[in-house]
Amino acid sequence: MTSADTEERHSEAFVRRITEQCLRDRGRRAALRRGLRRPPEQAHTMHAVVAPLLRPSMRQDQEYAYYAVAAMIAATVRDRRNIGRTDEAAEAEASPADDTGQGNRPNLGQSLAWAVCRPGPGRRAMNQATAEKRLHLLVRQGYPGVYQHLAGVVRHLGTVDSQVDWAQLLNDLCRWRYYRDQVAKSWLQSFYRTLHDADRRAEKQHHPSLEESA
Repeated sequence: MTSADTEERHSEAFVRRITEQCLRDRGRRAALRRGLRRPPEQAHTMHAVVAPLLRPSMRQDQEYAYYAVAAMIAATVRDRRNIGRTDEAAEAEASPADDTGQGNRPNLGQSLAWAVCRPGPGRRAMNQATAEKRLHLLVRQGYPGVYQHLAGVVRHLGTVDSQVDWAQLLNDLCRWRYYRDQVAKSWLQSFYRTLHDADRRAEKQHHPSLEESA
């Protein structure tokens, strides 16, 4: 098993345990939520929940990512029943309709595209220009400035019931300080590919003959 595989497993376990605690204990959920947009040094109410789940050798920027994701989960868990990777979400992500060339784990760019073209039932889609502007602003941010903008983007995704893969987001944030350009590229590519595929499917539905002539 590679170090990347080990890190991915650890992030998935962390997300699962944080989510379970938020659903089970309102007090812990509130303690985590109070750390939103705060660095670990100022998130005093979060330590009792988060600290036991961290590896001692974790870098400071990685630690920041874990605290930030825990706070965002706590801030959204009341409004959304499907937190993390549910069976339904995993099935949807693996569907050919969501082929973005990025594998079957959605990153933040894909989640923003879903907010535009596939909002939750009864939810109003996010304006495409707004989603694009938010994403481009986000990918220009360095460390730790990215966290000041990220919480607002995630909150907006929650209003349209667009799935966020917390473990994937956590992995991307752990790489942000040293590999921001690579992560930013993957978010942007996923965003535009997902929108393009949605437009292509919509066009085929309106003009079935296009599929026959392809």
